Amino acid sequence: MGEIQSVGITGANGSIGRVLMAGLADLYQIKAFSRREVEFPTTLVHFDQPDQVRGAFDGLDAVIHLAADPSPMASWESVRAHNIEAMYQVLEECVRAGVRRLVFASTNHTMHGNSILSTPETLDPNKPMQMKLGDAPNPDSLYAVSKLFGEQLGKLYSERYDLSFIGLRIGWTIPENDPTVMRGTSAEDYMRAMFLSHRDCVQAHIRALKVDARYMLAYVVSNNGRRVFDLDETRAGLGYEPQDDAEVFFAQ
Repeated sequence: MGEIQSVGITGANGSIGRVLMAGLADLYQIKAFSRREVEFPTTLVHFDQPDQVRGAFDGLDAVIHLAADPSPMASWESVRAHNIEAMYQVLEECVRAGVRRLVFASTNHTMHGNSILSTPETLDPNKPMQMKLGDAPNPDSLYAVSKLFGEQLGKLYSERYDLSFIGLRIGWTIPENDPTVMRGTSAEDYMRAMFLSHRDCVQAHIRALKVDARYMLAYVVSNNGRRVFDLDETRAGLGYEPQDDAEVFFAQ
């Protein structure tokens, strides 16, 4: 596929976007995209609007697509516009612009129906499991369904247009980079399983930009002692070796 040098990051002003803007800056030429003005240089695009998307990716080798309504509680109207229509427009523009790789921010919520307790940000600790990538999806929300749509649309485009597509089922990355902010809350067990540290997040995306693959899905959480995802396939396929563990933070 050739070495990737220029990378677009959609949703660059989000929590993961900001982590990647900092973590990838010394390795790639970065072009940021957002829906509103922020404190760093960015190109304003509403990705559900075809007239705004056209031409946005010209000259880019790869795109990391983070832009979406990120809430598991998102309404159908929001999911339809920001996660489904926008995903289609992003893939269409990748093909038109000759982008060689799309790294897609999918989500742990595509499988969290297996481990949920009551709401999408809770986890039943009495359900020990190690979910594999080949397990049937079990979405916990319309948001999760929209991410499954993105994974499958990416598969179609990887086959039809020779666009390399890497879908990362991302855990929970927070600005504080400290999972103990959820200590004592209903979300604590979910955080212990799904925590994704900043350095592990950056490493996973670097691997996603470098790995030799036409199409791949991967679980991307830190090496949490209470994780519910089996990382063996991701380690082998993506070359991702997470360094952090939520339990270390909670033990301090």
